[in-house]
Amino acid sequence: MKAPVSNWQRMLYSIALRAELKKVFLLALPLMLGELSSMLMGVAGTMMAGRLGPTALAASGVAGVVFVIAMLLVWGSVRMIPTPVAEAHELRDGVRVRTLILGALMLGLILALVGAVLLSVGVANFDLLKQDPEVSALAVSYLHIIIFSMPVLVLFAVLVNLVDAFSYVRLTMWLSFGGLLLDVSLNWLFIFGNWGFPKMGINAIAMNTGITHAVMCAILMLILWFNKDLAYFRNARTNWSAVWEQTRSFLRYGIPSALQIMVEFAAFGLGTIIIGQIGKIEQAAHQIAINLISVTYVTIMGVSTAGMIRVGQALAYRSRIRIWLAGAASLVLALTIILLPTLLFLGMPGVIASWYSDDAEVVRMAISLLLFAGLFQLFDAAQASSISLLRAMSDVNVPTLISLLAFWVVGIPLGYYLAVYQGWNAQGIWMGYLIALLIQAFLFVGRFFSLLKHFKP
Repeated sequence: MKAPVSNWQRMLYSIALRAELKKVFLLALPLMLGELSSMLMGVAGTMMAGRLGPTALAASGVAGVVFVIAMLLVWGSVRMIPTPVAEAHELRDGVRVRTLILGALMLGLILALVGAVLLSVGVANFDLLKQDPEVSALAVSYLHIIIFSMPVLVLFAVLVNLVDAFSYVRLTMWLSFGGLLLDVSLNWLFIFGNWGFPKMGINAIAMNTGITHAVMCAILMLILWFNKDLAYFRNARTNWSAVWEQTRSFLRYGIPSALQIMVEFAAFGLGTIIIGQIGKIEQAAHQIAINLISVTYVTIMGVSTAGMIRVGQALAYRSRIRIWLAGAASLVLALTIILLPTLLFLGMPGVIASWYSDDAEVVRMAISLLLFAGLFQLFDAAQASSISLLRAMSDVNVPTLISLLAFWVVGIPLGYYLAVYQGWNAQGIWMGYLIALLIQAFLFVGRFFSLLKHFKP
C-alpha cells in the first residue's frame, strides 16, 4: 500500500506548484505572444484573401494544407531541439551546446532539402485533390512561389527553437511583432496593388512570407553570435563526428515526432479536401474555422514550449519532482488560457465569422463550425501540451500510434460517415475531429504521468 500523503506534503506540493505555475507563465507569455503574432501573419493574409472573394479564400486554404503537410517533417523534428539545449544551457556545458547548435543547423539543411522535394511533388500532383478548377489554378500559382521560401522558413524554425531554449523569449516575441508588422504591410501593398505596387492577389502572401522570415533569420543569427551571455559556447570546441551524431539523434527522435504531427495534420488536411469536394461555400467556411483554431493552438504551443524548456532544465538535475511540477503547471496553464477563446467561439460565432467574409452563406456555415471548434479546444489544449511533455521525455513512438488510432481509426472514418452518409456535411468532419482530440488528450496526459512514475533520477 502507498503511504498516505500528509497535510504538510499537500501544502508543500501546493506551494511548489503555484511557484512553478508562475515560472511557466512568465516563460510562456512571451512565447505565446510571439507564436500568436506569427500566426496572425496567416490570419491577416487570410482576411485579405477573403476580400478577394470565396475563390481566393478557398485557394489560400487548400494551398495552405499542401504547404503545411510539406512542412510537418520540419516542425515535428525541430520540436526536439529546445529540451536538450535547455538542459545543456542550464549546466553551462559549452561543448554540448555548441554540438547541439551545429547539429540543429545540419538538421535544418537536411529538412530544407526534403521539404522542398515534398512540396514540389504536391504541386505536381495537385490535380489529384479534385478541387474547383478556379481554386486549383490559384492554389498552384501560390505554391510555385512558396517553394523558393522553404530554405529560409526551415532555418527560422531551427533558430527560433534554439533562441527560445536559451530563455531569450522576450527577444523572439519582439522579433515576431516586427515580423507581423512587416508582413502585413507588404501584403497590403502587393495583394491589392496599393500605392502603385503590382497587384499580385494571394501570390503576394507566398512572396512576403519568404521576405519576412529572411529578415527575422538574420536577426536571430546576430543574437546567437553576439549575445555576451552565450560566449561560453562560442569559445568551446567540438568535432564533426559529435555534430553528425547529434544530427542523427535529432532525426532518430524527430522523425517519429514529425510522424505524429503528420498523422494529425494529414487528418485535418483530408477533412479539408473532403469538404472542398462538397462545395466552395463549405470550403471557405471551413477555412475560417481552421484559421481561428490555428490562432488559439499557437498560444497553447507557447505554453507547450515553455513546458519543454522547464522539463529540460529539470532534467539537468535529474529531479522527478521538478519534472512533475513543470508538467502539471504547463497542463493547468494551457487549460486555463484556452477558456477565453472557447467562450468567445461559443458566445459570438457570427461576429467572429463576419471578420473574414461578407458572404452571408459563408458566414452562416462558419457559425455552425465555430460551435464545434469552441467545444474541442479544451481537448486540443490538453493534448497539445501533454504531447510536448512526452517529447521532452524522448517518448515519441507510442504517441504516434495513439494519434494514428485517434484520427485514422476513429475520427476520420466517423467524420466521413456523418458528412457523406448522414448529411452532416462539414459538421460531420468536425465531429470526427472532436472525438479524435478527446481520445488523444486522455491517453497523452495519462502516459506522461505514468512515465514519470518510472523515471530514474
